[in-house]
Amino acid sequence: MDGMSMGGMDMSSTGLFVGVNKTIAHALWYIVAAVVATQGFRRLIDMSRNYHAKRKYKSLRSAVPSRPTNAISQSYDTILAVFRESTYPMLQPLKGRVFRYFSLPPLGHCLLLLTYWTIILIMLWTNVFLSPSSNLYGYKWEKPAFRAAWVSVTQVPLIYALSSKFSIISIITGISYERLNWLHRWVSRTLFLTVIVHWAYFFHEWTLADFVKYQFQVMPMVKYGFGAWAVIGWTVLTGFGLFRDLCYELWVLQHLASAGVLLWLVYVHVPSYARYNVWLAIGFVAFDRGARGVWSLLNNTHRFGIFRGKGLGFRGQAEALEHGYLRLTLKDTGFGWKAGQHVFLSMPTCGIFESHPFTIASTAPSTTTKASTTDLELYMKCHSGFTKRLQRRAQKSPATIHRVFLSGPWGIPPLTNIERADSLIFVASSTGASFTVPLLEHAIRKAPYVQRLCFYWIIRHEDQVEWFKPRLQAAIEGLAPLGLESVTFKIFVTSTPNLTVKSLTSSSSSNSLSVDLPTQGKASQQHDSAIKVESTSNISTSSSTSSQQNSSFVAADSIDKHQLQQSEKSVSSTISATTPTLDTYRGRPASFDSLIRPTVETSTGETFVVACGGKSLMAQVRTYVAQLSDERAVHKGTGAQGIGLFTETYGW
Repeated sequence: MDGMSMGGMDMSSTGLFVGVNKTIAHALWYIVAAVVATQGFRRLIDMSRNYHAKRKYKSLRSAVPSRPTNAISQSYDTILAVFRESTYPMLQPLKGRVFRYFSLPPLGHCLLLLTYWTIILIMLWTNVFLSPSSNLYGYKWEKPAFRAAWVSVTQVPLIYALSSKFSIISIITGISYERLNWLHRWVSRTLFLTVIVHWAYFFHEWTLADFVKYQFQVMPMVKYGFGAWAVIGWTVLTGFGLFRDLCYELWVLQHLASAGVLLWLVYVHVPSYARYNVWLAIGFVAFDRGARGVWSLLNNTHRFGIFRGKGLGFRGQAEALEHGYLRLTLKDTGFGWKAGQHVFLSMPTCGIFESHPFTIASTAPSTTTKASTTDLELYMKCHSGFTKRLQRRAQKSPATIHRVFLSGPWGIPPLTNIERADSLIFVASSTGASFTVPLLEHAIRKAPYVQRLCFYWIIRHEDQVEWFKPRLQAAIEGLAPLGLESVTFKIFVTSTPNLTVKSLTSSSSSNSLSVDLPTQGKASQQHDSAIKVESTSNISTSSSTSSQQNSSFVAADSIDKHQLQQSEKSVSSTISATTPTLDTYRGRPASFDSLIRPTVETSTGETFVVACGGKSLMAQVRTYVAQLSDERAVHKGTGAQGIGLFTETYGW
């Protein structure tokens, strides 16, 4: 015990382990920097390919930009296809009030997490155990303890970097902050475990030497260390979805407070030569909060238009919709956004200090649109808390104008992939159309290479069609003169018992056409085999399972699956010869195979799938796309072209 110094993370009196441990700690950041740089380099490659594709398309209209043209691009696309097939799959989420929070993430997340854990384990245990013959054997407990201390403290700034909205990682990689949030939580959980290794070895030595009480008396930094570990444990425990959903507003406040207290405790616990980790974390937070504050100030003051009578914040009017939904419209926002982005909304009259994310459902303003005249629409599913309070106000006084404050817009939607694709498939359930409809409109304006386009929307109630009916009609009209090879627009209404189909044409003389089908007899089903019909006995009206039914596909019992798939292909292949229509189907789609495969098999370039909905639906989309890519041996010598995917869930 004579040589032991507990004044810091290492043996400050002798400095035996400082150099090696610091080098190992720095190695983690070298690895993180390498991964970020690789993703950033890949982003530059994609941008360069898109640039050259546009130049080639201008000179040769028959070119397919997303199709590899040489050995280098073929190799790149093959590697990308293998990466997609190994990262897309996802198991169906668990069900139940508690068990659903323990669902496994996508396979790609699992593989990345396993890689991270492997790196941490190597850093923890490489060359830390001393043999009895070693001159330093007296430090056999301190050496692994100090190593764990360095491995732990070097993860602290990474946690804060991954939690930032304005993040250097997002800026370089083009990956939006919310798609990194899962990693922020898992790095925090890993930190909690490595800190246990750190104090467990020390505590064991103190116990052997009957030194525990004395350490707490003479070494205040020990108390701060245990305090930091307790705060990390608290944030890990409350960070599970079960606790976040109990009272989200309260969770946010305590989480921010815990993050601040943790930095202070770590600062006073570690020695001065390790405090650069704390300052780095503070730097990430300061950059994030400073940039967010300036951006929010500019937007909510209308670029200082408050001095011209525009007022602070925005004027919002809430409209209560059927079946527990809300539409909030903000007038004359004064700023632009990209299709697929979201904002954080605060409304003091419905909750002080509360801020909630919602996808912007409005059409993204073009470069020629005056931002000062653009309106912004948000669709919300009412639950407890903020949305329920706003719903009650909208029902009681629908004409009330609310003062609203926004943060954002946020998010990095896959616009580059959409603009480059040869075929596009949009899949959404319920309010997920708030994400896919603006991207559909962007594709019509900005995707010159697309030749096949499919739009599928699964809703529970027929009146939800009215949310986006005018814009979908306008989209169909915009597609008509483009001469696409195949266009399919389908809406599936899952809770309507009547067996009908409605077709909304782009003709101004006839905006809607309703045809009632016979409901009995096999012959009537064969009469118009393009109609997806499901037995009404398969349509559950239980409110407790409605959200799960909206985001899950079941096979129809009343129609042969093969016959249905052939009829779906028939519709997709013939629709381009006539005016595109928006068809409403009763029941659920039979399978993804009937919706996605026909387009993929006829595509001469890359097919890009954009999906938004509940976790169950997204798990099915991810797994199916990976299976289809593997089955067709994409970019592996068969001539089959790539299948890209971007999924967005209702929460994260």
